[in-house]
Amino acid sequence: MEFMPVEMNDKIKQGFSASAKKYDLFSGLHREIADKLLDKIKEGPKPSALLDVGCGTGYLTIKAKEYFSGSKIIGVDFSQAMLNVANLKHDSIAWVLTDAHRLPFSDGCFNIVVSNLAYQWANDLSQVFTEARRVMASNGILVCTLFGYDTCQELFQSLVEAKPGALRFVRLPDELQIRKALVASGFKSPRVDVECIKREFKDMHELMAWLKSIGANHLSRQGFLGPGAMSRATDIYRERFSYLQGVGATFEVIWVYARK
Repeated sequence: MEFMPVEMNDKIKQGFSASAKKYDLFSGLHREIADKLLDKIKEGPKPSALLDVGCGTGYLTIKAKEYFSGSKIIGVDFSQAMLNVANLKHDSIAWVLTDAHRLPFSDGCFNIVVSNLAYQWANDLSQVFTEARRVMASNGILVCTLFGYDTCQELFQSLVEAKPGALRFVRLPDELQIRKALVASGFKSPRVDVECIKREFKDMHELMAWLKSIGANHLSRQGFLGPGAMSRATDIYRERFSYLQGVGATFEVIWVYARK
C-alpha cells in the first residue's frame, strides 16, 4: 500500500505528534465519545472492511477490531508518532500514514468509514468528505464526530474580553458548514446532530494545559495578549464561567451519519 503524501497543516501535525506518548493519559473524553460511536456502528450490519480516519493512538480502531474480528480494519493518521503508539497496542491492524484529504485506497473498498473527533482539523471539509465517500462501497456509511464551533466558547470569550481587539481566532466549523460540506461531497440527506458536553477544570490554565496535552491547542490566531491580559482572562473565566468546584468548558460534539 503506497503512501500518497499531500500538503498538510504542519502546526496541527506537530501538535498531535508531540502529544502522542501522553495522549492516552488525557483523552478520556475522546474515548467516551468513541465508545458511543462504536455503539452506533454495532446497530448496523457487520462490515467486511472498515476504515478509521484520524485514528490517533488507535482506541476506536482496536475496539472495532475486537468487535468485528473477521473484518478488515485499517486505521489512518497523519502523525507517525500517533501510529507508532497504536502499533505497540495492536500490531496486526494495518496502520497507514496518510492525510484524510487524499486517501491511498481504491474506490469503493470500505463498507464503513468512521472518524472520531478528527475531521474538524481538516483544511477542506468538502475534500475529506469526498475522499471518504470515494472509498466507500455502494450503500456504505460514514459515521463520524467532530468538535464544533462552540467548543471551548468560554475560553475564547474570556481571552477576547481580556483585551478587546488583541486576538483573532480561526474557529472550528459549525453545524451548517459541516452539513453543506457533506452535501457538496455527494452524500444524500446526511443526518447531523449536535450534543454539548460540559467538563470541569480547576481553572483556565488547567484547561489550556489539557488542550496542549492532547495536541488540540493549535487553532490559528493573530495577536498577542501578554501576561497582564492573560491574568485578566483567567479572572474573567473564573467569574463568568464557574462550574462545580472549578470552571466549566463546553465541548460541542457534532454527530454525522451519512449513506453513500
